[in-house]
Amino acid sequence: MGRRLIGILIILLFLLFALSGCWNRSEIERLAMTTVLGHDKVTIDGQKKWLVSATVIKPRDLASQGPLGGNGSGGDKPTMLVSGIGATVWEAGRNLATRLPRREYIAHSNIVIIGEDLAREGVDQLIDVLLRSKDIRLNTWVLVSKGPALDVLKIEPELEELLSQEIIGLVQNQHGSSKAFTIDIKRFINQLITPGQDTAASCIEIFERKEGDRGQGEGGSSKENPQKAVRVVGTAVFRKDKLVGFLDDSETKGFLYVTGRAKQGIISLSLHEHAKKDVAFAMTRTSSRIIPKIDDDGVSFIVDIHAEGDLQQHEDTEPVASPEIIKAIEEKAAQEIKALVEKALNKAKKDFGADIFGFGRTLHKRYPQIWKGLEDDWREIYPDIEVTVKAEAKIRRTGMLTDTPKIH
Repeated sequence: MGRRLIGILIILLFLLFALSGCWNRSEIERLAMTTVLGHDKVTIDGQKKWLVSATVIKPRDLASQGPLGGNGSGGDKPTMLVSGIGATVWEAGRNLATRLPRREYIAHSNIVIIGEDLAREGVDQLIDVLLRSKDIRLNTWVLVSKGPALDVLKIEPELEELLSQEIIGLVQNQHGSSKAFTIDIKRFINQLITPGQDTAASCIEIFERKEGDRGQGEGGSSKENPQKAVRVVGTAVFRKDKLVGFLDDSETKGFLYVTGRAKQGIISLSLHEHAKKDVAFAMTRTSSRIIPKIDDDGVSFIVDIHAEGDLQQHEDTEPVASPEIIKAIEEKAAQEIKALVEKALNKAKKDFGADIFGFGRTLHKRYPQIWKGLEDDWREIYPDIEVTVKAEAKIRRTGMLTDTPKIH
């Protein structure tokens, strides 16, 4: 009987622990959920200060949005923009929190935007804060803005209800064009701390929509009040922890080819000499290898690229499906890929001195002893390193027809 009573008491004790609840719970109605974080450096009274900005969801106004994203009865924006200034990132963040009637909750922030001036000064302090924060997720997208990050957070989304949704959609859809490089916090930091590797980041910029981009009327643009939007295009290039410049969309294509991240995209070709761009080669798959070579002349590299794609468009009515013409298109596509890669290599090596391709990292892995002797002087050696580009393209399909029909 005594043992039975002891057993019942133990069970009751465990039940009491189970009913105690979560000691650190946070009720959702008491949280201010941020979606996009922006970081800038500003000068105030001759002193450099941190400016931290955030878009915060207003649940009441978000709920009042119509089913197609239009305003409901409230007519207010679903988010509010708040900022804080401080001597450190953390102080600026705390000052930002004084603008909120609820506790700031940044675990739902999936976009971190770094202002151009801050990026050029160096992101080492910001990286330290991001890594120390228990709320920042490592799969959060990192973007560098052309201009202040605060200006990006002021832009109204065009299609989505929230700016964060708009930017995430732009980032995730880049695989279809291969005109922008995308990266999250984890990979961004890993590249910063990897020997023989400089990092890069997504680039976001503000542009003015042309009058034809959206009809006049409600939400439309006018010459007196042009509407602005954002786009993700190109690549922000870092040397160590400092931004040194940007690659445009064609240079970014070349960079993505080298790193094996060019998944899709269109290459427009001229099949005949002095002809217009009359053939479209649509990539479906690419692969690349960086091969270090060691000989009496020193260290050099071979970049070997293989691309596969489809014949997406042919504007001429001349036969195109013969093996000879297909081979000619493949050679033209390979030449275009090689030209894009060499353009990106020259920009990164000669203008920026940044090894965003990871040549040093590859040498480190393949020949660690040789890398040990070159590591200290790699940044001086790298701009003059010889790189040979080899490209091969294959057409796998020609679509639903072979030759373009003649119209009489």
